[in-house]
Amino acid sequence: MNTYEQDSRTIALTVLAEIAEVDRSKLRGDDRLREDLGMDSLSSLELLSTIGEKLDLDLMIEDAMDIRTVDDACAFVESQCRARA
Repeated sequence: MNTYEQDSRTIALTVLAEIAEVDRSKLRGDDRLREDLGMDSLSSLELLSTIGEKLDLDLMIEDAMDIRTVDDACAFVESQCRARA
């Protein structure tokens, strides 16, 4: 994992914690965005939009439909960063 991917994971986790209103240190990779963190479709859109802005990525909701957990979200962002590089 390169530095940009590490930074993208850090940003994804930070934004996710802010939107879900949880302490970042309490996030676990297997936490489910809806069931465990209480995120809805609006907060999911906010997550993609904010991460996209911070990393200068164009993240499409259609590409992110399979995101279910914190690890899924981080892996998605990392893959988008790799694709852009």
